[in-house]
Amino acid sequence: MPGLRKMSAGEFARRLQEVSLIQDKCFVFFLGAGCSISSGIPGAGSLVKDYWLPRLQNLRALDPNIADKWVKEEFPDYDSKSPALSYSLVMERVFLTPDERQQEIERLCDKRLPGFGYAVLAKLITREVGKFNVVITTNFDDLVSDALYLYTTAHPLVIGHESLAGFIRPTRTRPLVVKLHGDAHLAPQNTAAETSNVKEEVEHQVKGLLNDRGLIIIGYGGNDKGIASMLSTLPKEALPFGVYWISGSEPQCLLKSWLEERNAIWVERFDFDEMMLLIRDYFNLPHPDRKTFDDLIQNYTDTYKKLSDRIRSAPVKAEDTALKGALERADKEFTDWWSYIVEGEKYEKIHPEKANEIYIEGLKRYPDSTSLISTYAFFLLKTGNDYNKIEQLYQHFLELDANDSDVISLYAFFLQVIRKDYDGAEKYYLRALEVNPNDVRAIIRYCSLIEEIRKDYDKAEKLFLRALELEPNNPSIISSYAIFVHTVYKDYDKAERLFLRALEVDPNNAYTIFVYADFLQRIHKDYDKVEQLFLRALELEPNDAFILTGYAGFLFSQGKNEQGNLYLKKVISQLTNFQMPNLATEVWFYTICHGQDDERQEALGKLKKSLLDGNLLPDADLSANVDRARQEGHTDILWIEILADVITKGKYIKELDAWPAWKNA
Repeated sequence: MPGLRKMSAGEFARRLQEVSLIQDKCFVFFLGAGCSISSGIPGAGSLVKDYWLPRLQNLRALDPNIADKWVKEEFPDYDSKSPALSYSLVMERVFLTPDERQQEIERLCDKRLPGFGYAVLAKLITREVGKFNVVITTNFDDLVSDALYLYTTAHPLVIGHESLAGFIRPTRTRPLVVKLHGDAHLAPQNTAAETSNVKEEVEHQVKGLLNDRGLIIIGYGGNDKGIASMLSTLPKEALPFGVYWISGSEPQCLLKSWLEERNAIWVERFDFDEMMLLIRDYFNLPHPDRKTFDDLIQNYTDTYKKLSDRIRSAPVKAEDTALKGALERADKEFTDWWSYIVEGEKYEKIHPEKANEIYIEGLKRYPDSTSLISTYAFFLLKTGNDYNKIEQLYQHFLELDANDSDVISLYAFFLQVIRKDYDGAEKYYLRALEVNPNDVRAIIRYCSLIEEIRKDYDKAEKLFLRALELEPNNPSIISSYAIFVHTVYKDYDKAERLFLRALEVDPNNAYTIFVYADFLQRIHKDYDKVEQLFLRALELEPNDAFILTGYAGFLFSQGKNEQGNLYLKKVISQLTNFQMPNLATEVWFYTICHGQDDERQEALGKLKKSLLDGNLLPDADLSANVDRARQEGHTDILWIEILADVITKGKYIKELDAWPAWKNA
């Protein structure tokens, strides 16, 4: 038999990239133990030579001086140059029962994280859809599936036991991982007897996988009788796209004759990570996005914060003592910069000055913590305090991390809403989307600039549709698009369908309930249902300033001024702690229309400042409140009508100079 054809690793990577462009060519990766060494799992040879033989010698209480002689007597076929060949026999002598062997495999695989090579493989599997999304392996570890979970959004189907063999069916979208020798947690097959045959159910299905694909073998010693037997019985027409043996040496194993019969190609590269580096380069695969992990931690802390807020704001009950105690202990166990974020967010609403002190102290200790910087900047943005400090924080953040699209777009939003620097805002929105074109929050924030400032409604709709393509079941995006359809295109039927779809996705989304109530108030005048929806939204979010303001406006329009003022006062008490400029405009307008006489002049002064700063409400409908003020005999009703037009249309503001109260405000 002639030797194998040879190919350099670089040529293999280039050819693989070219082949991937051909629609019907697909490959299976066959991974051996050598792929997992860089992730901290010793190879078979190292386990035998460096771990198990010394352990067996200790158990036998042997004199170290006769260790070499003992090995030759105990294992006559042992080859110190190829210790992996004695893997099964040595393991049986060290670990006497199947349970002991399984415990050893679990120990070896426990807490191992997929390294560089596995991360690249995961990116390749998910990027080249259907081309490389089948992996078969003799390994017991979870490094392939973990890499897919950690570094991509794919959820693989893992076959770790013969009872699951019936599910071995490749698809274009879902990666498939088949463990030929079982899983570390499900009776792994280690001994010579156990690995002499691949389980019949698994073998039948795997041979089907190899029928119309190529096979790439990497990190594998090639000495399993069961694997050799399975491959040798493949029909000649199987593996139409070739067999590649990736190794630092030509095969000298049970598979050698089969590889020669198959006219396999030897790719001269031993190291799995090195091979994956070349593949990454030629396929132009991206590095893992750190934001994925940041988002994971952020989601944990966000949900923890919601839980803690709910527990702290609930009435004290005897049966909740254990719950509150558990919360206090959980708070204390956060460490490093996270402890300052958790502690600061705890006090943001109830004691903002203390929250500010906590964040400042945290930044003194961790001045380069991007999470702490962005959290503090957002806190200052919400409190409306020290805009120069906010800008300094965002600029420092961008010096440390220029690739966090969410924070970049939040800075753009700051420039848009606070600085009114629309060109600067657009520059940073585009930068955020260049960093991550699929950042939904950045897309929606940019959409607000395009819709409200640029008035480019076609482009705004494209941005909405892009966001919905990425997150089709996000109720907030669906609701925001419904508002757009309602206010811009006046397509009330479509808007209502969108609102109902959002409520179907999440019936307990307070924002959706609130904006749907506002829609019904404007379009259908179904005031009983509107009030029910407002109350439901407040039940879910009792301190939300936007919902409180919207409900106060509704109550005023219904002539329920006493109730309306109670809710409005709740908002006013928050405005020093939570200042969105447009919200302030709405609050002060309602106060001028329906508040007490002694409150109106002060409110007019604050509204005047807000409007001169450009904080308008272009999508608002204030007509019901103007009508109610007229019915109530408001002494300045003509000026109220002009004021409403200024707020909603941005016109006639100079006309207000003839209003004495405005001039003196």
